[in-house]
Amino acid sequence: MRTDSSGRPMVADGFRSPLALSGRYIELVPLSLDHAAELARAAADPEVGRFLRDPPGPTEAITAALIRLVLADQANGTDLAFATRLRPAGPAIGMTRYLRIDRPNHAVEIGGTWIDPRYWRTPVNTESKLLLLRHAFDDERVHRVQIQTDLRNERSQRAIERLGAVREAVLREDVRLRTGYVRSSVIYSILESEWPAVRRRLEEALARPSNLPPPAPGADRTTAPAGRP
Repeated sequence: MRTDSSGRPMVADGFRSPLALSGRYIELVPLSLDHAAELARAAADPEVGRFLRDPPGPTEAITAALIRLVLADQANGTDLAFATRLRPAGPAIGMTRYLRIDRPNHAVEIGGTWIDPRYWRTPVNTESKLLLLRHAFDDERVHRVQIQTDLRNERSQRAIERLGAVREAVLREDVRLRTGYVRSSVIYSILESEWPAVRRRLEEALARPSNLPPPAPGADRTTAPAGRP
């Protein structure tokens, strides 16, 4: 049986729904079609989907189609998707997921991440990454977590680098977006041995005082189902 650096057994068949991860500011709940209306409102600004392979919104129908696509990958065992919801009992303001789940090699990617621009430069993304990384390394016992972003998206690159992730490579023109543009992707990673330092950095960032803006007027406060989507 393979073990991690502490001698603990690895999880052989992890990253399965339903899974909810809760923090101080947000909770990551199993993504479902029930979130489509809230997520469409959160993605109303075109800037949200500018660099994404599969952009959400701005309509509920488009967002629902994206959710169906993501849940199909989840059903195949390659992804595990979440809606990002404000605490306590707040609306869904974004999405994120584990993808490219590689159980034999104890590796996973965090991606498909976006949030309502009203919550950029707040603790939301920081806490989301802490929750996802902590579950991946501490509960699923992975050895490597990968994160990638569009080469043009310098804001995202700086955010990833603040986590303490290591920039590895640029994949030149590897993804054709729906607009027809062929993007280049920047690849980052965090290894099991690097996780303690990354965790300290994230926890220190979240310990700083911060005020989140209130939910948008009229936002629904639905609760994601606890069972498998």
